[in-house]
Amino acid sequence: MSFTEERRTAIQKYMLDKIRSDDPDFIRKTADNFEISETSVRRYIRTCLDNNYIYEESSRNTGFCLKTVSRQWQAGNDGTLEEDTMFWQNVAPVLEALSDNVRDIWYYTFTEIMNNAIEHSKGSRITYTIQKDILYTEISVADNGIGVFRNIQHYLKEKSGVTLDTAQAALELYKGRMTTDPVRHSGEGIFFSSKMLAEFALWSDNTVYSWHCSDRDRFVQSHLIAYYTRMEGIGTMAVMKLENDTKRTSREVFDAFAPLEEGFVKTLIPMKEMCPLGDPVARSQARRILRRLDEFREVVFDFHGVGFMGQGFADEVFRVFQDQHPDVKLTVINANSSVQGMILHVQRNRE
Repeated sequence: MSFTEERRTAIQKYMLDKIRSDDPDFIRKTADNFEISETSVRRYIRTCLDNNYIYEESSRNTGFCLKTVSRQWQAGNDGTLEEDTMFWQNVAPVLEALSDNVRDIWYYTFTEIMNNAIEHSKGSRITYTIQKDILYTEISVADNGIGVFRNIQHYLKEKSGVTLDTAQAALELYKGRMTTDPVRHSGEGIFFSSKMLAEFALWSDNTVYSWHCSDRDRFVQSHLIAYYTRMEGIGTMAVMKLENDTKRTSREVFDAFAPLEEGFVKTLIPMKEMCPLGDPVARSQARRILRRLDEFREVVFDFHGVGFMGQGFADEVFRVFQDQHPDVKLTVINANSSVQGMILHVQRNRE
């Protein structure tokens, strides 16, 4: 592919993404971003119209909408559902034109999330939807069961005597290895699914667990509204989004956290999401985050978006926990100078 073709593809993709998010200033932004004229952008619009990628829609701020294929199915959760059959019969035909690596990711993520709905939700009905346009595919799964976070609350209360609210229960999913049925499940499905996808979210009891969502509320609400008109009650809704042209593979995600010869030995803790009410400061915050992390060989703390870390929090993680679990490697990424300085400060006290 020549540079010119690459550039044209990049311009078209950028423009279509702006149309998809209904940015009314998409023409100027595309022109400015690629240093081309607005007349050139309008030629790209005409090409996309001719290729049936978009169509005119006066109700939208952009005046256009991406052509979307939508399908929805409902199933009674009567003990006979098989998630792989549901994928191959209904979902796979919509994905037929996509590359092998993309279809592999969707096969893994759909079957993992659907299996959770079938086996864990205790619901009687499952509804699932697929929406595919030129840029992305989105799949959502909703059940009328107990709710994923409430299920975690009940399990940890009975198993360990730990009392959590729904928001704290949601945080347990970031760590991985969280299952309410350890005899039959390893607790890997949600963790690995979220890492393979461009965006991922779980909604239950007005609480959201999300991964890499640029606009989490909009992402969730756009699907939630559709289900509310079709279901009497929603226990859990999972929403998944993936670029149609991604080069990511399911294998590389597994290799990053669970090498074949070692198993699920590494986890990633997104500190901004784990401390949604403010920067990490208190020891109690640290203890909640550290719960079960001794099950891993390496824990990566991602401080992206975190401006400050308190001494008590840092001491609990990087001195107390590390001294108690010297075999667990603690790795820090995306930390600013303030966070790095606090880590060094508490680590000096270990000497």
